[in-house]
Amino acid sequence: MFEKNYKNAMDNIKADAFVKESVLSKLEAAEEKAERRNPAVIWRVGTALAACVAIVLGVIFIPNNSVKVNAESLTAADSYNEIYKIFEAQNKSSFFDNLLGGLGKDEVYEYYYEYSDTEDAGDTATGTITESSNTSGLKGSQPEGSVNMEESEDAQNEYSETTEQVAGVSEADIVKTDGKNIYYIENNVLNILSAEGKASSLLSKTVITGEYDVMCNEMFLKGNHIIILKTDVYETSGNKTSVVIYDISNPKNPVKVAESCQEGYYTSSRMIGDYIYLISNCPINIKNIDKKDPSTFVPTIECKDEETTVPADSIYRYDDEITTNRYTVIAAYNYKDGTLSGTASLLGGTDQLYCSTENIILANTRYNSKEYDEYEDHIESYTVVSRLAIKDGKLEYKTTGQVDGTLENQFFIDEHKGYFRFVTTVTETKYVTQKFENSDNEFVSATNDTSARLTVLDGELKKIGEIKDLAKGERVYSVRFMGDTAYFVTFRQTDPLFSADLADPKNPKILGELKIPGFSEYMYPYNDGKLLGFGMEADEKTGRTSFLKLSMFNILDPANVTEEDKTVINGYYYSPALNSHKAMMVNIGRNLIGFAATDYDNIKYMLYNYTGEGFENLASIDIEAYYEGSVRGLFVKDGFYIITDTQLKVLDINSFEVLLTLEY
Repeated sequence: MFEKNYKNAMDNIKADAFVKESVLSKLEAAEEKAERRNPAVIWRVGTALAACVAIVLGVIFIPNNSVKVNAESLTAADSYNEIYKIFEAQNKSSFFDNLLGGLGKDEVYEYYYEYSDTEDAGDTATGTITESSNTSGLKGSQPEGSVNMEESEDAQNEYSETTEQVAGVSEADIVKTDGKNIYYIENNVLNILSAEGKASSLLSKTVITGEYDVMCNEMFLKGNHIIILKTDVYETSGNKTSVVIYDISNPKNPVKVAESCQEGYYTSSRMIGDYIYLISNCPINIKNIDKKDPSTFVPTIECKDEETTVPADSIYRYDDEITTNRYTVIAAYNYKDGTLSGTASLLGGTDQLYCSTENIILANTRYNSKEYDEYEDHIESYTVVSRLAIKDGKLEYKTTGQVDGTLENQFFIDEHKGYFRFVTTVTETKYVTQKFENSDNEFVSATNDTSARLTVLDGELKKIGEIKDLAKGERVYSVRFMGDTAYFVTFRQTDPLFSADLADPKNPKILGELKIPGFSEYMYPYNDGKLLGFGMEADEKTGRTSFLKLSMFNILDPANVTEEDKTVINGYYYSPALNSHKAMMVNIGRNLIGFAATDYDNIKYMLYNYTGEGFENLASIDIEAYYEGSVRGLFVKDGFYIITDTQLKVLDINSFEVLLTLEY
């Protein structure tokens, strides 16, 4: 049993953005350090071996010394020649690649395909969580960040919808419903199923094709159109991310309308009004650039069978010398016909994205921001954030700034009343000189101390307010901004839930701190001044995690938050909802909370409601799935539907009796 649990646990581990960026940064730093030490490359075996040793030592023992970005120095390029010179300079200074060969072009793209960190790709939840303008938080009012109560109760209770962080900004999903049918992407197949209770059936299966390997990520649904976001992995030319539009007026026979694509692997997307904003990370193989062919070092976009490179004046770069071989490509497409409306590209990758109805915030973590003296205490990482204004499919780069620390996901970023708020985990390296026992000899030890930090930036992304050194020794697990109040959870042994007053952006204040065992990985605004937490229970003394946990916090008085109730789901160690807010179904109108849970031997779909007396387990349904992350739950009228990569289960929403199991 131990071996099986261990194997399953290992299977659930993947390289996250922090790990990937750290590895890349250390390799880049090693190259720069080697170049500084070897200004003239002498191709002799002895020199080469010495350089290899220096590089290895640099990677293992020497902190990453990448150049600090000047947050005010991101400017549009004048010409393709200017961009070419940036990559040419990197190619010439890439001592590590020239000496050892580096990665071939195919291997570069294979790496990015295998480890691409698609933000919440393939993850979803149901229950529309939006933000309203009422921020009082008083009982009877609807706090910002909760379900949109402006919709009629009948409309809200008709069928569940995909989770939204911000009202009016739709997020892509692997499952959608229009109240009649259910649309589900599984691998590269679009399944359309009728939502007719025990009479539900598979209406059609449409294979999404491409020129090489195809990976469908997520999709949007609007009117009679399904917009599928897919990645084509080409054998020799890298990845392309596409919007593929189908007319589903006849769900038994979807008709492809258009396809537009941009270079790079899928990172994230949003839909506002008639426009889809698609974000991809595009690596460039600097060893294969050709000055006469901009497509070898500038991202391309293909629309209506016409391929063009991103215009030079839509590419933004840092004035400071900074090593990067990636673009962030942002493009807006009309959802009906795939017409390109606007585009912009930034030199440098993107880890996290936040989107409001007016702005896109791109965040990229960097490490060791300057050349440190030996044993000088320093902050390990900082995050560069860039703001693009968006309106009716048009994109306009505005400004760049930075905050110390790292961001876990999109909920760690927020926009409110023209200000941008961030909660980060800050890691500081401390060096301490000590003596060996019974000896005068000294040695230096290094420790990494973590803490939480809340930072407020203005519209120009300049810092105007900050709270530092919170929860020392812990990291931030979840954040929920609700108007003028922020709630965030840190963890090491207990779960401090902090509440902060942001009414004065220049002077944010901690209001309260609630300590309980375990932690919440995500938080969802609930009704009547309540906040739902989903995470893990943990031993209060050791911090060792045990089972899944639901918590309901009373936030009527943000200065005195209490845990009103909790339920520990004994025997269940993992849920895909720990990794994505979209994998959890939260609907206030129907008072339903749903998610998949596993004990590593079996998978169940859990359904709960919340009453004045606490959480009530409504059902625990056995399900089959090859991959836990494929499981979703939603309701349509009187039916509750559990969708996996192998089957559809239909339940009566009142009795939760299984009415139908449909195998694909």
